[in-house]
Amino acid sequence: MTINEKLFQFIPEKYFVKSLKENRIGQIKLAFVRETINPLIIRSTDSEATITLIRIDGRELVEIPPRKLKSREKLLGLMICREFGVVDESVRYNLFDGAKHLNNPNSIVFGDTSTKSGDTAGLVSRAIYDWAYSLRDVKDITDKLQHNALSEAGTMIDETTGEMRQSLFSTEYVLPNTFFPHFITVDNITPELFLHLLFCVLHQRRYGAQTTTMANNLNNHLVAIGYSDFEKPINSFTVSKNWDETNGKKSNAATLSSVTEFVQERMADFYKKNLITSKTDKKIPDLIKWVEELWEDDEKTKDRKPELKQIYSSAKESVDSYLKEIKMITDKEPKAKRGKPTPKTDTKPETGTENQDENPAD
Repeated sequence: MTINEKLFQFIPEKYFVKSLKENRIGQIKLAFVRETINPLIIRSTDSEATITLIRIDGRELVEIPPRKLKSREKLLGLMICREFGVVDESVRYNLFDGAKHLNNPNSIVFGDTSTKSGDTAGLVSRAIYDWAYSLRDVKDITDKLQHNALSEAGTMIDETTGEMRQSLFSTEYVLPNTFFPHFITVDNITPELFLHLLFCVLHQRRYGAQTTTMANNLNNHLVAIGYSDFEKPINSFTVSKNWDETNGKKSNAATLSSVTEFVQERMADFYKKNLITSKTDKKIPDLIKWVEELWEDDEKTKDRKPELKQIYSSAKESVDSYLKEIKMITDKEPKAKRGKPTPKTDTKPETGTENQDENPAD
């Protein structure tokens, strides 16, 4: 059985495309429960406050903007593409030296732009990220701690003056055991690129600010997949609102199992039989197990499995074919122009529009 045939056992073939140039109806919605397993910093302009949303009823929820999730998963996707040699070695996150460097699976899935002078190009994202909202009030799931910058001696004393240094600062953390329902919607995607997206989300566990100094802080549980001709009106905000209306004061007793079951029930309200959960005939645990097994080393060669290599080889071929079809790249070398030579200009690569993502280290 091929990789595609295995995937089609879970999601019907009609919701995938064979050519990336196709543009037709058909949506796949991935439902996640993102669980904090270590303190998480989600901040914006205020370095000491968590990003929140005040609802019309006065409740204040922790709010995670899409880019704070997408940027980390996109960065992991770039590293995976390097592992299989399907992206130019010179490409760095949000840094493209011309349109030709957009020719990789990661840029097709998450979207990228090159703004190099005279060689601008852009690819829209095929993975649409929802905002993520907490189920419980911000006061119940965050804590603010005061930190200080110690001297070499391990104290707050300035060794040059003998006085106390004023280097105190506060940081607000989202506490462990907090749950964020979250959704990613994809359309016009090939099976190989769909698997690439799953790899990026299921294997990324470090988010928010200070990721260079803090350990894994978010575990991503895939709990349901719905598919339909048209996208259904369910998102993190509506789930959070429904949770509060249904559970009332029980919101503080949220557990992974109760939140998972609640999200699956809300997905079932919209997708009916076009749904994969832990309770349906096509089960999410079976899909996740298969996806994880693809990353296990081959028993004979102790190397990457041939199936995994084939996924990225096929993904690169489909991306290459698509960019050539839309004339973004070409096999032909550009013809030299006649006339006076133009003065040399700075050809330093420029960042794309995706540089609006927060720095992955933040």
